[in-house]
Amino acid sequence: MEIVRSIVRFNKKTNELYYRFTSRTHYWKVYQGMVDEAVTPARDVIHLGCGPLWFGKVATVPLEGKTIYAVDPDEQALAQNPATQRICAYGESIPLPDGCADVVAADHLLEHLEKPEAVLREAHRLLRPGGRFVFTAPNLLSYTGVATHWTPYWFHKFYVGLLRAKNGTSNAKPYPTYFRMNTVWAVDRVARETGFRVDRLYTGVDHPTYTVLFPGVHQAVMAMHLVLDKVEALAPFRITLTGSLVRE
Repeated sequence: MEIVRSIVRFNKKTNELYYRFTSRTHYWKVYQGMVDEAVTPARDVIHLGCGPLWFGKVATVPLEGKTIYAVDPDEQALAQNPATQRICAYGESIPLPDGCADVVAADHLLEHLEKPEAVLREAHRLLRPGGRFVFTAPNLLSYTGVATHWTPYWFHKFYVGLLRAKNGTSNAKPYPTYFRMNTVWAVDRVARETGFRVDRLYTGVDHPTYTVLFPGVHQAVMAMHLVLDKVEALAPFRITLTGSLVRE
């Protein structure tokens, strides 16, 4: 075990090399920036597929005076969310009136949507004109997206079970993935079909995480990440997609 810990420490230390050669902002910071920009003038926000995550951990601007609706179909996960307005519902049908929100935010949700067009149409109904659907999600065309998409669901459950046993937690849950709105082209297509305009779409790369147990391999993958970072023609194959869609 000490050998494994030493390998992990070494590989994590070499992650610093990646950030010496890149100026690309981490995708989560980009997402928070888009969320903050949309939320600052907003009165009502829907945090879609939030699970137990309080929206105040996503947005960095003050939320006082704003109504935050925490929406998730997992009743158990939703019960752990500290939001005062919690709605147990799927994204295709949310029991709120038309034009009730200024922002719909969805972090790491798109890959789990079997019918993203239905969810975006519902978001269009709920948003006021000019409202924003802000999201971040893995890119299907990245090597991690391909691996995740083609890994059997039973393995996801098995792996999360190992993490629970190791960390003594019970919050993490695997959910089926479909990746039907997880390429730059799919985002553009679904947005147009459901009455949205793509305002911004950021393709993100950061240090590798899945190879941290493998010395040599980790550094080779890090070099590949730098190539993805520097070569703009490879943007559709970067690791994450983060975007802001405007309701027409």
